[in-house]
Amino acid sequence: MNRRIPRLLKEAKRQKGSGESSVTSASRPFPDPTEADEFFEKLRPELFRVREWNGKTAVTSFELFDEKGNLANRQTAVVGDFIRLTMTGAGKYDWVRIIEIVDEAGEAIVTIKPSHDPTDKEADKNATSHFFTSDATNNFCLEKRNAVASFYVIGLSEKTNKNETGSVVEKARNVVVANIGSYFGIQKGEWKTFCKKFLRLTDQDEIAVCD
Repeated sequence: MNRRIPRLLKEAKRQKGSGESSVTSASRPFPDPTEADEFFEKLRPELFRVREWNGKTAVTSFELFDEKGNLANRQTAVVGDFIRLTMTGAGKYDWVRIIEIVDEAGEAIVTIKPSHDPTDKEADKNATSHFFTSDATNNFCLEKRNAVASFYVIGLSEKTNKNETGSVVEKARNVVVANIGSYFGIQKGEWKTFCKKFLRLTDQDEIAVCD
């Protein structure tokens, strides 16, 4: 099987030297592969229900919008949907769009990239409303390999948005927010919490392995 997650991790490692990638992960081993399979199948649908990401971090909240920029009535995300990010202290909403969803045996991935604000019908669609440029992607990855379930947050091509935004003020804001932490401005510790909570791990669980 040609898995996507190892390729994403390899690319993140390649970009690490230039400081344009970030990887955070947690793993949960099980006594046997059957239990890991059952756990993976239980969590897999949750990855595609973006609103259920709320509560996994105290810093950012997530809201799902459809491809026309309307608040989505459904719970499950599809390619073309937008996600509005509300980050504490950021000063404005940040927007991303879902560009790929992978749902295959042993791995599930939601890939997003910065976008314009779809709710502003007069906004320039080339003006990225996010503190990273439109080249950046973020990959939320759930994997089951043998008797281990893992969750990864993999950021690639993370370049501060200084030119794709609409104003000098927003450029300055993007530099500040981008330097807070990794993708979405969430600090590394918050991404570790996100990964562990997705796998139903607590701070006391020694079986969690976080990068």
